[in-house]
Amino acid sequence: MSTRWARLARCTLVVAASVLFAVAGASPGGALTSTKTTLAPTRSAATPVPLLSLASQTPWVTATSPWFNLTLGLSSAAGPPDGFHVSLTYYGRIDDASQLEQAIGGMPTTGALLRLPDVTVSDTSAGLVAAACVTVVPEAGASTPAAGNGICAPGSPVLALGCRPYTGTCGDVYPVSVALVRDADSAVLMRFTTFLTYQEPSAIGPGGPLRVGVVVPATGGQAGVAAVAGALADHRDEPVSVAVSPTAVALVERTRERDALRALNQLAALSADEFLNQPLVPIDVAALAEAGLAGEIGIQVGRGDELLRAAGIKPSGAAWVDATSTFSQGDATDLAAGLQVAGTTQLVLSDADLAAAGLSNYTFAQPFSLDLGHGSEVPALAADSTLSTRFTAEAANPVLGAEQLLAGLTFVHFENAFLTNPRGVVVVPPSSWQPSATFLDTLLGGLSGNPALSPVTLSQLFAQVPAGGGPGDREPTVRRLQPGPAGRGIGRATAQRVALDREQLSSFTHAVTGRPPQLTALSDALLATEGRGLTTAGRTAALNAYARSFDATTGQITLATERTVTFTARRAAIPVTVLSSAPYPVMVTVTLTSDKFTFPDGATRQLLLDRPTTSVRVTAQARTSGDRLPIDVTLHTPDGQLLIAHTVLTVHSTSISFVGVALTALAGAVLLVWWVRTWRRSRRRRPRAAR
Repeated sequence: MSTRWARLARCTLVVAASVLFAVAGASPGGALTSTKTTLAPTRSAATPVPLLSLASQTPWVTATSPWFNLTLGLSSAAGPPDGFHVSLTYYGRIDDASQLEQAIGGMPTTGALLRLPDVTVSDTSAGLVAAACVTVVPEAGASTPAAGNGICAPGSPVLALGCRPYTGTCGDVYPVSVALVRDADSAVLMRFTTFLTYQEPSAIGPGGPLRVGVVVPATGGQAGVAAVAGALADHRDEPVSVAVSPTAVALVERTRERDALRALNQLAALSADEFLNQPLVPIDVAALAEAGLAGEIGIQVGRGDELLRAAGIKPSGAAWVDATSTFSQGDATDLAAGLQVAGTTQLVLSDADLAAAGLSNYTFAQPFSLDLGHGSEVPALAADSTLSTRFTAEAANPVLGAEQLLAGLTFVHFENAFLTNPRGVVVVPPSSWQPSATFLDTLLGGLSGNPALSPVTLSQLFAQVPAGGGPGDREPTVRRLQPGPAGRGIGRATAQRVALDREQLSSFTHAVTGRPPQLTALSDALLATEGRGLTTAGRTAALNAYARSFDATTGQITLATERTVTFTARRAAIPVTVLSSAPYPVMVTVTLTSDKFTFPDGATRQLLLDRPTTSVRVTAQARTSGDRLPIDVTLHTPDGQLLIAHTVLTVHSTSISFVGVALTALAGAVLLVWWVRTWRRSRRRRPRAAR
């Protein structure tokens, strides 16, 4: 019996884990060069190694520290180092968002300021490397410091930006085009664009630096949690909002792998960061509310909170972040209902979900009240979808992706650095992002001490930046979702199935003494079927897997009653035996029903199954004699919501009823009287014989 249970327990846990991870599955600088140079960052086997990658660069330059260092790593697949070279071209400042996107996606269009056509490639112990350093000055002939950290070697190129210092025309981002060129035919083997940032702290207005709310998901299993924990621990003074995956935490706690446990301890020790409330698996609260499954939202959040707190991570109850789901006006009421059940008072959603608003040409960088109809509003922030793509756009070149994100953030600040009120943006990695320690190290290093960018948690951003930016910024304080009907993320039939499964699981759970982990695993598997990343087919497969596991669990309890019972008297006791191989006590209700029998002492018995075999005898009284008289025996949970087992007894009654005996005797007496009277009459009528 113990072997059977061990096998069943393993199956239950495997089913739960496979469904969970399918869903969850469904990321001090100053003005000096980055302190960490990664020439060959670790990549998964599925990520191709680029021929040319950005290894490190100076986060920003100033008039007092004007040296811009750039280090590139080259793959040996490019060939011998004497067969190619690197070309660098420095361009003028970016004036608008379209120029920024053009520079990132192709060739910059702002006019070249300096060309370095032949940067030498060196073969070092760390691999093939190309490095360059330029001294950046606002205008030709400007003086530069004679010494400093990161200073260029004598004779290095000078880059003149062509602007007057402290007039608001120098501070911004400047594209740097990097190309790998083959010497034989001058063919460009690879090209990308990074950015040089020039800072003028004294030119920043009273609104201060741009507040940057970075949401960092700790997902992707143990490796993802470790990557995030390590990067955040190295930059513990830069506040971010962390979304730790409860399923990843559960895996770490189950496997007890040393490095993963250390990562959880690192996360729990962070003090500057904010931990967001997380459901067990990522969910669309509007879709669940629309499907009539709002109650599942509370179960999701409660289970996620339980797992995180067990690992020492304390969610703060801050904003609900969902920049993946698509919301429209038709979802407004359901979104309001879902957020209420989730217990949140703030929301971060994708800017693509919002109707157009605002009168300025600047990036919308303020909180607002999201109108959800019927007088319902929720404080909200829009995640910048354009900036957020940088997390995944350069998966094989994470330093470049992070530097492009920093450039985009800096550009938003310098759109208008002199506004009276603070501005702030949120960046949320796409759901497909795999946490990268290299990306986070570069991003957080570039935010550290940055004069133009100030990292904050989401709660700090809501508190520090006024809705609409404050008076004079011409931005709305109230915004609405884009027009459109409600989206059906979960079909009606599927929703009904989930609701029934939850009702039955709750009924069985309430019948069980204690809180065995096997039932927790079942609940987790059911919650996993609600993940927003599942297709219809995937959700159906997950529900089928859950149903098999649930049936196996309840199948541990069976009826072993004899199928045929013989009554030799009008009243007799019917034996009922229940077998249980469950490793926990279960309370059940046995009920007998039949139109051929009555049950003088009641037809229902409650049994506590705390041993392999539990028996009870129920007195029954036959209404009539006969053969093959049926009695239904059912086994339910005490609240009657779940049928655990059912069988039909066949009763053969050989007893003689009192009424039958009386009628038979009466019939016999009547027959006897009739016979006597008949005999006497016939005797009197018979002629007498002559004497």
